[in-house]
Amino acid sequence: MSYVHYDAGGPDVNDREVLNSEYVVIENRGCEAVNLRGWQLMDEVNHVYVFPSITLESGASVKVHTGYGTDTDTDLYWGRRWGAVWNNDGDTAYLYDGSGNLVDSCSWTGDEGGAVSCH
Repeated sequence: MSYVHYDAGGPDVNDREVLNSEYVVIENRGCEAVNLRGWQLMDEVNHVYVFPSITLESGASVKVHTGYGTDTDTDLYWGRRWGAVWNNDGDTAYLYDGSGNLVDSCSWTGDEGGAVSCH
């Protein structure tokens, strides 16, 4: 995980554009390609996104948007039509592999100005 844009800058209710402005960037910093099928992205209250079969080459990244849209190689969509996932006043994003092992996490307090670099 390299970046979380947790404050979409509008009402966190049911606006597609606003919900898609809230996202997490997952980056493969390893030396080998990784298929993320079955991996999970989760917040502190167990909102869960399960990754489809997508392969991240070494150095590649993908954005996981809170809202809905058509998945591509660079943008994935949680599919939420109502309500933000990431809390503006502090939260943690957790990334688990397909076996349930914690791979990465990123926390913020809300004082970072709407987004946080994770590493």
